Amino acid sequence: MAQRSMTAKIWALLSPVLVVVALVALSRVRLEVPRVVIEPPVIETRDRFLGVTVVDDVVWAVGKDGKIIRSENGGKTWAQQRTGLSTNFQSIAAWDAQNAVVVANQGKGLVTADGGKTWQPIELPVSEGGSGKVLRVRLDPQGRAWAVSEINVILRSADRGKTWERLTQTEDDVAWNDIAFNGAGGACVIGEFGRMACSADDGVTWEPRQTGVEASLMSIVFRDPQHGVTVGLSGVVLATDDGGATWRQEAIPGLSRHLFDVIWTGSRWIAVGDKGVMLTGDADASNWEVGRVNPADFAWHIALARHGAGFVTVGLNVGRWEAGQWALSGPRIH
Repeated sequence: MAQRSMTAKIWALLSPVLVVVALVALSRVRLEVPRVVIEPPVIETRDRFLGVTVVDDVVWAVGKDGKIIRSENGGKTWAQQRTGLSTNFQSIAAWDAQNAVVVANQGKGLVTADGGKTWQPIELPVSEGGSGKVLRVRLDPQGRAWAVSEINVILRSADRGKTWERLTQTEDDVAWNDIAFNGAGGACVIGEFGRMACSADDGVTWEPRQTGVEASLMSIVFRDPQHGVTVGLSGVVLATDDGGATWRQEAIPGLSRHLFDVIWTGSRWIAVGDKGVMLTGDADASNWEVGRVNPADFAWHIALARHGAGFVTVGLNVGRWEAGQWALSGPRIH
């Protein structure tokens, strides 16, 4: 009995000591908390893409806040490319899978020679009287890059976008939205309030063309030296059969939505625009069908590029269309 009492007293004395020892030991134990890194999706709900280009199965798309994404498989999967610029990228053109040029706001731009692994900043000689928004870049048949901007600015680069020369020296209150080529030395630009000008001497001089419309023209393409189409706001569609000397307006019943871009696929014209509208025309640009990119899609589509028998289009969302099937990349936005 005495032994039990003594044992109890010993434990009573030792218990606080043991507790302190245990607490000290626990304080020295490092708890490893697993680190979970959640990568944001490549294409996010807040994204707005303004330009797209396709070379074989390589697709680049550029847009708001300096975002560039690239696909190696025709738009099925995407990866984001970092540039260090946060301005809005307006347009992109590519010579091949490695070499591309981007134009942006504030006279800024980028070039890459390694498929977008690295991008080098460039400066474009825009007008000091505007915001410096460079709205479109295109490649001519000789492989030179041309860009158009506000205040009657037309630019050209012969070294894959590294340096630029300004072709128009007279400032005018017009923003050119696009440029297209109809053979060596021939080009037309289109812009605000139905404005159009064409050059037959490789951009040395530009002659205005009468369009008969007041709506802003947004995109222009020639399928050969004689035949071209331009589209614009309020569903305006113009066509030429004489290399851009004269233009006729196409009356298309049921079309009132803004049209933002047009391409020639090799067999037909396709234009896209506001509220998911898709316009399809025959080679003569005389028979047109008004439809939708997808019956359930009401997003605006501002740029498209041919891919195979279909096209990739960007704007409020990114997707690929072929044979009547629409495959959306990223979140569903409409």
